[in-house]
Amino acid sequence: MKDIFAPWRISYIQSTDKPSGCIFCAFPEQDRDEENLILHRGERSFVILNR
Repeated sequence: MKDIFAPWRISYIQSTDKPSGCIFCAFPEQDRDEENLILHRGERSFVILNR
């Protein structure tokens, strides 16, 4: 497996200011699909984009 060099992510990785909990549990409960990048909701699943 190759390593992917992504220096723009280091500030996030080293940050201690991260939201608690799971985005896959919290985002669908919010009514902010466009802001949370949720593209589609199905009966048992949803499609979300990565930021």
